[in-house]
Amino acid sequence: MSVSDYRDIVAALRAVPGVAEADVEPDGEGDGLGLLRLGLTPGVDEVAVATEVGKLLRERFGIGVDAERVQLIEDALGAGAAFSLEEEEADDDTGPRKRPSIKRMHLVSSGLEVTAAVTLGFSGGTCIGEASGTATQSGVHRAVAAATLRAVEGLLGQAVRFELEHIEVAPTGRDRTVIVSITMLSANGSEKLTGAAAVREDVRQAVIRASLDALNRRLETFLA
Repeated sequence: MSVSDYRDIVAALRAVPGVAEADVEPDGEGDGLGLLRLGLTPGVDEVAVATEVGKLLRERFGIGVDAERVQLIEDALGAGAAFSLEEEEADDDTGPRKRPSIKRMHLVSSGLEVTAAVTLGFSGGTCIGEASGTATQSGVHRAVAAATLRAVEGLLGQAVRFELEHIEVAPTGRDRTVIVSITMLSANGSEKLTGAAAVREDVRQAVIRASLDALNRRLETFLA
């Protein structure tokens, strides 16, 4: 994709209601078209804006949005969004993957405690999970991971329970990776699951992705 193509995308997205700023970061590794970052107008419906952005990219530019890598973030610092872009491809063999997508993360600090709310989407619906922790870096990470697990439990109708066993942010060369260990308890017994996700911009978003990475292969069976 040329520089002019990127400019056309940015210009089109800046005209979408609710989008205050847009910028495309080309993928230097050649694995995709890159990362789209949006600044949103305060008070807008982030999910509605994301839907409109996805529709515009698909219909006008033939670009798909990787649902597993959509980041919608709202916290005390303001609202914003990041989308991983990819060329659209037909999937005739397997159809859409039956996995949850990240819709929103919300953090509220109150004194010595922080409360995390994670919203996941699946098959047109959403489910919110909440968890609290101490207002420390590790406490925030555990709260975000636990909120993700609560949201997944909600999507599964509480038929499965998850326990966060361990979470760490490990250095991997010049980058960092979030690693989580989770125990899944179902009618079939318990199972240990591990997931990992590279830290891009926000460690908390990587925590959500690592948690889902640990669960996704099992979730496809339960969500089928």
